[in-house]
Amino acid sequence: MAKPKQSAALFDQLDKAIQGGEGDEVVGKMKGVVVFDIDGEKWTLDLRPGQRKVTKGAPEGKPDLTLTISDDNFVKLVSGKMGPQQAFLMRKLKIGGSMAMALKLQPILDAAAPRAKL
Repeated sequence: MAKPKQSAALFDQLDKAIQGGEGDEVVGKMKGVVVFDIDGEKWTLDLRPGQRKVTKGAPEGKPDLTLTISDDNFVKLVSGKMGPQQAFLMRKLKIGGSMAMALKLQPILDAAAPRAKL
């Protein structure tokens, strides 16, 4: 039996962050469609004006950016245990499409980071 992917909870958190009251601050001026390929399972982050959502599955059209990474490494990336440059240089993260968009993605990923519960 396959173990459930930890990234699913992070995508739920990301969806709440980009749609919530601080969504404009989180997204900034970034516009476009990002696909995360997590161990063959696709998640779409749609940051086009009027869309702003995270959905499971591939988008209808061609994405602006595709990131391919394993579930474990995605969790490390979002939690700050591995930096994006480190992941890319170690070939744990593959980037397809707009490199400029990839460079602007970190604040959005930070919004999905697990929050400490006090």
